[in-house]
Amino acid sequence: MRDLIRRGHHRLTAEARRVVADLHRDGVARTSLAALAGDAGLLEDVLSRTDDLIADQSADIVRRRRVLAGEPVPRGAPLPDPHEVELLGPHPPVDPEDPYARFLRHPQISGIAAAHCRRDVRIWGMNGLLTLATAPVRDGDWVRSTEGPAVEVRLHLTGVDDGVGPLSYVRTSHRRRLAVHRLERTGRRIGDDDVTRVFGPAAATALTGATGTVVFTDPRGLHRRARPTTRDRLVLHGRFSARGGRERAVLLPAEEVPRSALPDFALA
Repeated sequence: MRDLIRRGHHRLTAEARRVVADLHRDGVARTSLAALAGDAGLLEDVLSRTDDLIADQSADIVRRRRVLAGEPVPRGAPLPDPHEVELLGPHPPVDPEDPYARFLRHPQISGIAAAHCRRDVRIWGMNGLLTLATAPVRDGDWVRSTEGPAVEVRLHLTGVDDGVGPLSYVRTSHRRRLAVHRLERTGRRIGDDDVTRVFGPAAATALTGATGTVVFTDPRGLHRRARPTTRDRLVLHGRFSARGGRERAVLLPAEEVPRSALPDFALA
C-alpha cells in the first residue's frame, strides 16, 4: 500500500497523541499549527499562497459581493451558492510543493488522520474556502456524513469567532450513531432541542480560534457551520479517508506534475 498514508508510519508528538485521544473520545479536537508542527514558516507560506489565490479571483469575488448585496446579476455563469468561493476551483490541482499540499502531508497532520481511522488513508479533498459575510440567517440543521471512517481537518486562515460562523460539533455523536439514526428516521430536521434531549445541554461546542488554529473532526458526528455575519471566513479544508470505493475523487495533478509524484492523494 505504498500509495497510502500508512498508519503508524510517522511517530506522533505528545500534542498529536492528545489530538488523537480527543478525536476518539469526542469526534472533534482543536489545536494550533504551532503546537502541532512547530513550523511557523508553513503557516506563513499557506497564508501567502491564499493571498495569491484571492488576488487571482478578485473579479469573481467582487461579482459575488454584488449579488449578495442585491444588485442585478451581472453577465456570466450562474452562481449556485454566491456565498462560498473554492479558491482552488472544483477540481483542485495538486503540486506536492504547494503549501496547501505540504500542510496536509505534514507527518503530524496525516498521522493523526491515519491513527484515528486505524488504517491507511489518502487525501481525498483539499481546498481553500472563502465564505463571504452576509446578514444573519437561521442556523442550519445538524448533519453528518454516512461515509466510512474519515477525518476532516480545517486550518483557520483568519481568526474565527461567533460572528465568523465557526464550525459547531456535537461531542460523542460520532460514536452514538444509532441515536443519531433514530433522530434521522423521524424525517424532520435535527434541531437544537433534539441535540439537547439526546446528548445533553453541553454536548455542542463551537470551534472558534485564532489564525493558525487546526480543527480535526470525524464527519460521522453531527455538525453544522453558520454563515459569517461580521467578517468573511477563510479556511483551508482537507479530507482524509480510506474508503476509496465510496468517495468521489476530485483532485487532479497540477500542470507538469506526474501522477506518480502524488502517492498520498486520491486523484480523479
